[in-house]
Amino acid sequence: MRLSHNLASLNAFRNYSKVLTEQSTALDKIVSGYKVRCSKDDPNVMAQSEKTNIQIRGLQVASKNAQNGVSMLQTAEGGLESMGNMLMRIKELTIQAANGTNNVDDTQVIQNEIDELMAGIQTTAKGTEFNGIKLLSEGGKFGDQANLKIKSVPVGANVGDLEYIPFYDLTTDGLGINGKIDVTDTNKLGNSLDAVNNAIETVLSVRSEYGSLENRFEECVNNVGEISLKMEGANSELVDADVAEEMMNYAKSDILYQSSLAIMRQTNNFPMDVLKILENVKSK
Repeated sequence: MRLSHNLASLNAFRNYSKVLTEQSTALDKIVSGYKVRCSKDDPNVMAQSEKTNIQIRGLQVASKNAQNGVSMLQTAEGGLESMGNMLMRIKELTIQAANGTNNVDDTQVIQNEIDELMAGIQTTAKGTEFNGIKLLSEGGKFGDQANLKIKSVPVGANVGDLEYIPFYDLTTDGLGINGKIDVTDTNKLGNSLDAVNNAIETVLSVRSEYGSLENRFEECVNNVGEISLKMEGANSELVDADVAEEMMNYAKSDILYQSSLAIMRQTNNFPMDVLKILENVKSK
């Protein structure tokens, strides 16, 4: 009988080492919450997870871009609403000046209020901005497609997923009312009213266009959010650990660990037991 190698003990030690590794792996998954943390764990799954994470990050950026687009359009909408109210007041005053019952002083008072409203429109157009971008004063004239200024906003994870925001010159010059509203001259009242009506129509058209764009941006935010949520769920299936399952694996490996340890202790005593037997035989 060979006494130089305790094969039973070596086998027990190998099983013990294997169980210890499995137990450590299960515990690591429980603590980290991941079943795949690096390429060593599963190269294919890790590659899929990284690709999915890249797309998710792209969608998150796209969602933020779309939300900024909504905020920008809401800012523009606030300025347009104010300008529309001032233009409606100018129209009321122009009609009031044309009733034929005003004297020169009354007409001048009306003109002074119109001039103040015109200055207010100019200030609003020049001062409405978002993150340093002038929204109502640095574009082309409404309807002039050749000189239209636009801003592209990425709203998807892929190149080419874009929405476009057009910018218009809605200053008094851009609206065609600068120096055109003169109620002190009865011969110009008709032209003044036409100019105001055209300006009101322009502002309403821009508000309508921006409202449609805002709806599209909000739809983009919702769609991107849903897609991102589904992709996060798919990625979770790839790399996240099932804690309940790993707890069972840990409990199983702990039982095997204790058993392997006990067996290894017993097998380590085999050589000594054999020697004792040989000594007893020799003494006889």
